[in-house]
Amino acid sequence: MEVWVVLAIVSVVAAAVVYFLWPKAKHVNIKTFPRKFPDEKGIETSYYDVIVVGAGPSGSTLGYYLGNLGRKVLLLEKKKFPRDKYCGDAVCKTGIEILHEMGVYEELIRDNKAHIADWGGMVSPSGLSYIGRSHEELGKIPGALACKRILLDEAIARAAQRAGANLVEESPVQDAKFDKSTGLWTVTIEDSETTYQGRVLVCADGATSKLAIQLGLVKQAPQGSCSRAYVEGGTHKFNADGVLFYHKSLLPGYAVLFRHPNDVLNYCIYLIPGNPLVTNDDLAYWHEHLKKNDPNISKALGKNFKIERMRAGSLRIGGEPLTYGDHVLVIGDAAGMTDPMTGEGIHTAMDSGRIAAHLLDEAFAVGNFDSAVMAEYQNRWMENFGSDFSWSMKICQITYRYPILLDAATAAVARKGDRFLARWADIMTGRVPKVHLLRPEFVIVITFELIVLLLKRLFGMKSPEPKESSREKTE
Repeated sequence: MEVWVVLAIVSVVAAAVVYFLWPKAKHVNIKTFPRKFPDEKGIETSYYDVIVVGAGPSGSTLGYYLGNLGRKVLLLEKKKFPRDKYCGDAVCKTGIEILHEMGVYEELIRDNKAHIADWGGMVSPSGLSYIGRSHEELGKIPGALACKRILLDEAIARAAQRAGANLVEESPVQDAKFDKSTGLWTVTIEDSETTYQGRVLVCADGATSKLAIQLGLVKQAPQGSCSRAYVEGGTHKFNADGVLFYHKSLLPGYAVLFRHPNDVLNYCIYLIPGNPLVTNDDLAYWHEHLKKNDPNISKALGKNFKIERMRAGSLRIGGEPLTYGDHVLVIGDAAGMTDPMTGEGIHTAMDSGRIAAHLLDEAFAVGNFDSAVMAEYQNRWMENFGSDFSWSMKICQITYRYPILLDAATAAVARKGDRFLARWADIMTGRVPKVHLLRPEFVIVITFELIVLLLKRLFGMKSPEPKESSREKTE
């Protein structure tokens, strides 16, 4: 009993120290800045309030909220919808809430375009596993859903259109120039004489972000990558909604299977920075190697699965240090708003669009778009989710060096069941800060399982067979 008491005290003290010493964002009161431009809301002008380059989840979310706020928004999309995007297709809880606000969530579910993830879990590096339910524990809003990006992105873009944003497709941007004398951007479309002008420019053009790099705001290449291949429904043996597979040699990266409507699966590999033996050039190798040789993935896919060829996407991870400038913001994947621990970024991209929209509406009200005002955008996204990326980076390094911690965490989930799984899922999807892993409810049980595993290894004892929730899955 004394050991448990000591562990509880240590975990509480550690969490308290971290909470109070971790640097907090210093917010800017933009109402104190001098007005430089009139608020032209509702006034017909030859230029836009905001030009958004990229109509993915971040750009279209910004367009939706600014449109609802009465701002004149131009959404420039380089391709014609429907168009694809290669990623894991998982939308986490924060993103689902935004889809609810837009009225898009109901549309996707009604039209069988999205599948709610209720029955899921993980397989640890040593093969320990737990598959259970989370929806009953999480309440009305599920922890995640799967939706193909060819469907999701268009649904959000159309919502932005309905809110008043002007969506112009097949408009790849060649250049953007800022005129300090007029306070306006001029955006030029490739292979065209078409130009647009706007008071504020928003770079939402994805992880490779040609525009943000061109403007000097983003200076490095994407650090990670992911694969994607859809498995035909009815050809596999997978009976869960989503399972993460941690392979020791791939850490901190992982493999995952997500279920889509009509029994379609998305098989993905995420390469996360931190392992010196794994580079982005190895993506195709790991995609094929685990599909064929990982016993758990092979069992899930079965012998007769039909899978399309691998597609690949880039991951800009951990948040860029500078996502603003005079009259300009960088949002979503372009700003590296992908969690370093999970590779998930749709929900943070959408959240960044919402944050940027409200900040810009305030900036228009005071008529100032100087860098010092736009810096408040970075303060807000850092406070909402950006500071958590630092924790994710640290946890990635720890799990890479000590994979047994993932074994212990999986064993803890198996011991505690679905309620613990739901709390774990909240942390992994960024709904709850990673620092919550220092809370006694996690530290005590994971430390206990770690000790048990170490003792078993010391005495050559075998670990228990993989476990599923005691509640049967309903079809």
